[in-house]
Amino acid sequence: MLKDEEINIVNGLTKPGFVFAGQLAIADSIHYHIHVPDIEKLPQALLEYNEGKVENKKEGYIKYGFPGGLKLIFSHIPVAQKEQSAKCFEQSYLDHIGIDIRSENKESYIVFQQIPLIAAQQDYFFKRQGDGVEAVKCCHMQVKEKYWVYAAKHINYEFAFGPLVIHEQGFGVDLRPANPFNKPVFEETQACCGETNPAKAKIFVDQHN
Repeated sequence: MLKDEEINIVNGLTKPGFVFAGQLAIADSIHYHIHVPDIEKLPQALLEYNEGKVENKKEGYIKYGFPGGLKLIFSHIPVAQKEQSAKCFEQSYLDHIGIDIRSENKESYIVFQQIPLIAAQQDYFFKRQGDGVEAVKCCHMQVKEKYWVYAAKHINYEFAFGPLVIHEQGFGVDLRPANPFNKPVFEETQACCGETNPAKAKIFVDQHN
């Protein structure tokens, strides 16, 4: 289902030197959100055979939980702001990797708030959602706040802080912010698999260029 490049990204979390190892160490779970053309065509028997249990299911969205804190989310509905990329909506691809910090204690929050500094040191883009007061809502769920970190064109990390609460008031409006490495889509009619002109990450501007 996933390409070798995406599998390498997934495996990168367990390699020595992963820059967000501190956040990973206090996470209660890790989830992989995978876009698929149709969730009804998933190999459900295989997922259940590997101890996957459905934790949440809505129109176009399903979440499986596995032993050890692993979660797999599949969806065929938009979960991200529009961005130009080489991926078609009819393809399967890894949309993002989620690192879920559920503890609300001060020590955990300090580790969570180190994310922007680490991202800046690595020249990664990052965006914040929520302020700890207004909940962040997406995919029929909500948490207190999030950081999204973009390490490369197709590497999106989601760091969620606070307990996960399922809400029934709707899908939620807080979609994944578009990856700044990808040029935004300006025209609705543009082909999803057209050529791209990726932006280069420049957190600090070189005054000599």
